[in-house]
Amino acid sequence: MEQARAAYEHALGLDADDVRARYSLAVLDIRSGKLEEARRGLHAVLRRRRDLPHAQHNLGAVCETLGSWREAVLSYRRAVEIDPGAAAARLGLARCLAVLGRTAEAVDCYRALAADPPRRLDVLARMAILDPSAIDETQATDMSTAASDEAIDAETRAVLFFGLGGVLEARGDDEIAFAAFAAGNALKRRLLTQTAAAGQGRSPEAAAREHARAVRLIKTIFTADLFAHARGGGAATPPAPIFIVGMPRCGSSLVEQILASHRHVVGLGETAALPAVLEDPAVGRPYLAPASADVRGLAQAYLAASRAKGWKAEPRFVDKTLENYLHVGMIHLMFPRAVILHCQRDPVETCLACWRQLFTAGAETLYDLADIGAEYRRISEIMDHWRAVLPGRVVPVRYEDLIASPGTQIRWLVTQACGLAWDPACLRPHETQRAVRTASVSQVRRPISGATPGGRRRYEKHLAPLLEALGVSV
Repeated sequence: MEQARAAYEHALGLDADDVRARYSLAVLDIRSGKLEEARRGLHAVLRRRRDLPHAQHNLGAVCETLGSWREAVLSYRRAVEIDPGAAAARLGLARCLAVLGRTAEAVDCYRALAADPPRRLDVLARMAILDPSAIDETQATDMSTAASDEAIDAETRAVLFFGLGGVLEARGDDEIAFAAFAAGNALKRRLLTQTAAAGQGRSPEAAAREHARAVRLIKTIFTADLFAHARGGGAATPPAPIFIVGMPRCGSSLVEQILASHRHVVGLGETAALPAVLEDPAVGRPYLAPASADVRGLAQAYLAASRAKGWKAEPRFVDKTLENYLHVGMIHLMFPRAVILHCQRDPVETCLACWRQLFTAGAETLYDLADIGAEYRRISEIMDHWRAVLPGRVVPVRYEDLIASPGTQIRWLVTQACGLAWDPACLRPHETQRAVRTASVSQVRRPISGATPGGRRRYEKHLAPLLEALGVSV
C-alpha cells in the first residue's frame, strides 16, 4: 500500500488535475482508517468532478462512519441521482435517513431497493424493523416463507424473524408474533455460539461468566472505605458530564433525547469512550488499583475522547453508554460533579423488549428469556452495590413515571436531577433534530404517550423462564 501511495502521489505531482490519482489516494486512506484524510481527499476530487458516483458513495460512507449524518445523506443522495442503479448508495442513504429520524424517506428508499430480487429479503427485514406498518400482506408472506426456508443463510433468517415478529405484533397477532421472535432469538443465539466456537467473539455462556466476574471484582474493589479515602481526587471543575446507565430498552434513549433538546446540552449516544480509557494498559488498568490511579489524567483523557465523539462547544454532554453501570465508581472518582442517571423500567417489560430486539453487536446474553432475566439481576446487583457504597450518588429515572406525567417529570429531570436551567424545548423531544442510532430511533421521534406497552400481558403464558430468572411470581 505504501508503494501504491508513492506511485499515486508521483502521478498527482505530474498532473495536479488528475482526479484518478486523488481518488485512489482517498481510497488508500479509507483502507488505512484515515477517514478525515479520506474525506478531505474525496472533497478535492468532487470539486473537480461532481459526477463521479463512486466518489460520492465513498464520501457518504466515510461521513456515515464519522457520524456526519447530514453530509452522508447529501453524498449518498448525489450518488443515487448520478446513478439510479447504485443500490449500495441507496442502502446507505436509507440507513442515514433512519438515524436522522426521516423514517418515511428511509422507507421509500427501502421500497425502491425491494424491487431488486437479490436484495429483497434483507431490505424487507430492515424496513420491518424500522417501521412495521410499512410492510404489506404480500411482503409479510414473503418474509415468513423465507424465514422458514432452511436453505437461506441463518443470519438472514434471524433478521427476517425479528422483523416479522414486529409486523405481526403491530397487527395484534400475538401468538404468531411470539413464535417469530422465539425463532429469531434461537437462531441468533445459535449463531453466536457457532461464531465463538470458531474463535470469533464470545458465546452467550462466556459473556454471562465475564459479566458475573466483573460484578464480583468491582464489588470487591470499590468499597465504601475506598471512596472515603479518595475524596477530592478528580476533576471538580466544569464540565460535568451526564452519564446514563442501565439495562438496554429501559427508556434511556428517551431520557437522552429530552436532555439533548436543551440548548446547552449535546447527546453523544453510546460512545464507549469511558471503557476505552479505563481499560487502556497504558494507564495501568486502574480497576486493579483505583486508589493510586491518575484520576485527573483519566478524566482529561475521557474528555478528549468525548470531544472526538462530537462534544464541541456545548457546556454539557450526555454519554449514554449503558454499560457504564460497571464504571459508576470510577465516574464518581473522576468527575465528582457528574450526574449519573439510572434509567429503570418494569423488569419484565424491560427484558421482553430486549428479547424482541435484534441488536447490531454484542448483547450475547440477550437472546434467551432466562439469560436476559439473569443479566437483569446482575445489573441490579451492581446498582444495589453503588447505592450502598455511594448513597444518593446515582439518580433513578423511572420510565413509567416519565411517560405517565411527562410535564412534571421532565422538569424534575432537567432542573433537579441534572441541575440545568429550564428549557421548554425539553418538553418536545420528538421535535429535536439529531442522530439517534439506538433501537429506539423511531420511538423518540413520536410525542411522549401515557400508554405503556403491555408485553407481559400479551405474552404472559410464555414467560415462565423469564419470571423464574427474575425471581418474579406469575
